[in-house]
This record gives sequence, structure tokens and C-alpha cells, in this order.
Amino acid sequence: MDTTDNRLLDGIIRQAEVAAAKAEEDARLQAKKILDEAHERSAREIELEQKTHQQKLKQVELRLQANMSSVKRKAALRQIDESYLAVMRRIRERMNCKTIEPFLSSWIAEAALGLDLKEAKVSSSTQCPVTEKHLKEAAALVKKNTGSEVLLSLDPKPIRSLGVVLSSLDDKVSFNNQVEIRLRRFDRVIRTMIQEHT
Repeated sequence: MDTTDNRLLDGIIRQAEVAAAKAEEDARLQAKKILDEAHERSAREIELEQKTHQQKLKQVELRLQANMSSVKRKAALRQIDESYLAVMRRIRERMNCKTIEPFLSSWIAEAALGLDLKEAKVSSSTQCPVTEKHLKEAAALVKKNTGSEVLLSLDPKPIRSLGVVLSSLDDKVSFNNQVEIRLRRFDRVIRTMIQEHT
């Protein structure tokens, strides 16, 4: 082989080596670019996954707080209900003729004002009967508070529980002031008082 051929061959080999080196460098750069993009993509996916996880965690915490609040609210309501029942039981235990008799006149007057009639009959229980004295006191209370007169009479027909019921003479309208009915009227007030002290 002569030197020209050798030089030509050396030139081809060098050119091939340069091309190979360039191809290798391009491949390395391409691989680095792909690897960098893969790292960026995985970092973004990890960040997105962490955000999603944080959001789910927040939702779970919010649900937990809501459940805890609900449980506390239910417990407080249960305590109020139990206190209410205990108070009502004690009130009922203490309700007898001795405790309500001093209030019969004012209950009759209140019922008379509620009926707003010139004449009414008053029913009471046999355990705690209304007397003529109660009727006179009630009529005086009505006169004092409204200036109008009311004629009250005893109804021979008794009621079952403590308290009074005023009725028109024809029994078409009545005002119930029995203990149980009065307690129901003040139910909200009693519950509010219990709630404030619980």
C-alpha cells in the first residue's frame, strides 16, 4: 500500500473517529436530556402526589373535626336532656297541694284574662280544690290589672291533675292552667336555664 492510500485511510479513520466521537457526545447529551426531563417529570409527579396527599389529609382532618364537634354537640344535648328530665322529675315530685295552693288565685286570674269573658266556671282537682276565697282573690287580681270585673263560680266537675281549668258557662272555650300544661308552656324557658347552667 502506498502512502497516499495510507493517508486516505488515516483520513477516513480520523473522520470516522470524529463522527463516532460526535455521535457518542450527541447520544450522551440526548441521554442526559432524557434523564433530566425524567427527573423533572418525576419531581413534578412527586410534588403533585404530595399536594394530593396533603389535600386528602386536610379533608380527613376536617371530617374528623366535624365528627368530633358533632359528638361533643350530641353529648352536650344528651347532658341537657338528662338534666332537663332530672329537673322535671324533681319539680313533679314537689308538686302537691301544699306547694301549688298559694298560686291557685293567680292561676285562675291568668286563665280569666286569657278567656276574656265576663263570667267563667273554675274546675280543680279533688287533691287541691279551689275555694270561694281563691275565686274572690282571682276576681280582685283581674279587676286590679284590667279594671274589668269577672264573675267566677266553682264547677262541680273535677279535673284529674293539679291546677285549674276555666271554662265558659256553655263549655265552648276553656283555658287550661293545670300543672302539666303550665310546665309545657315554660318548657323552653326551663331548657334555656338548664342550658345556661350546664
